[in-house]
Amino acid sequence: MSSKKYRHDKRVYLGALKFVPHAVYKLLENMPMPWEQVRDVKILYHITGAITFVNEIPWVVEPIYLAQWGSMWIMMRREKRDRRHFKRMRFPPFDDEEPPLDYADNLLDVEPLEAIQLELDPEEDGAVYNWFYDHNPLVKTNFINGPSYRKWNLSLPIMATLYRLAGQLLSDLTDRNYFYLFDMESFFTAKALNMCIPGF
Repeated sequence: MSSKKYRHDKRVYLGALKFVPHAVYKLLENMPMPWEQVRDVKILYHITGAITFVNEIPWVVEPIYLAQWGSMWIMMRREKRDRRHFKRMRFPPFDDEEPPLDYADNLLDVEPLEAIQLELDPEEDGAVYNWFYDHNPLVKTNFINGPSYRKWNLSLPIMATLYRLAGQLLSDLTDRNYFYLFDMESFFTAKALNMCIPGF
């Protein structure tokens, strides 16, 4: 790489290094969820091939996302019990004598694992049955304002089903007075100002 022939390439690759953390961040941000086997994303790459970014923001509708993870809570416990996707790690994972893995030999041809999905009931979960595990659910319907996912307005049957599916992750405490001794917003403000709140 020290010859004049590679001088331009070297400058491009070294310049791309400062964007690697952002590229890794975008890759992790768009990682497929456990209920997705694969996820197709738009990418943006430099003309020289020096760096590639995932060019998407994974917007979600909060009640749907919470319900999806609520169903995952149940399924993950079953998966952990049956040990289909979960494997115990041997430590240290990358020992001194172990050679680095080659992507083309070890990972490129490996089929992705089957998606973990809760089996929904067509009658009981009918309101969400057809789209619950889609990548961008309801994106082409009147419930969502479009691909930007900025606004949503779900019907009552859908919200009721999502609330039931998210039950594992939702708090049972609906009374705000339960938290009167510990107000989180005041606590964060006090921490930011490095001050003590009298009475806490």
